[in-house]
Amino acid sequence: LMTVIGTLLVSAQAQAYTKAEERLFALNLYHEARQGGRDGMVAVGWVVLNRMKDKGFPGSIERVIRQGGPKPPCQWGWTCDRRSDEPREARLWKLAQDVAKQMLGKSPPADPTRGALWFHETRLNPAYTAKLQETTRVGGNVFYRR
Repeated sequence: LMTVIGTLLVSAQAQAYTKAEERLFALNLYHEARQGGRDGMVAVGWVVLNRMKDKGFPGSIERVIRQGGPKPPCQWGWTCDRRSDEPREARLWKLAQDVAKQMLGKSPPADPTRGALWFHETRLNPAYTAKLQETTRVGGNVFYRR
């Protein structure tokens, strides 16, 4: 009985995302990780999912991605850069949509970030990372957890 209940919970959770949330998630993957290809998108996607589970962050896709509002300091640069959010690279936009669908579906790929809640491009060295633990580097980004 517990197995059936667990399976139902996982199935319900996998179906809990709206088309708007899936699109916003895909936009985040596209804007934050397209240079890193599929692996980079999966890693950045896990940061969103990990934040949703962490008490220090909002509990929904939209609130995690929109955290900080439309003006700096926002959590995701593309949400407050005052540029169009419409994807311009069709192949990478399709990839982002495919990755988003998989990550929000029943069989998401494993978390390559090992629970990361933050990341930045490898060329940067932000001060906020001094007290964090680096977990990995994927797709041109460095990932961290507490």
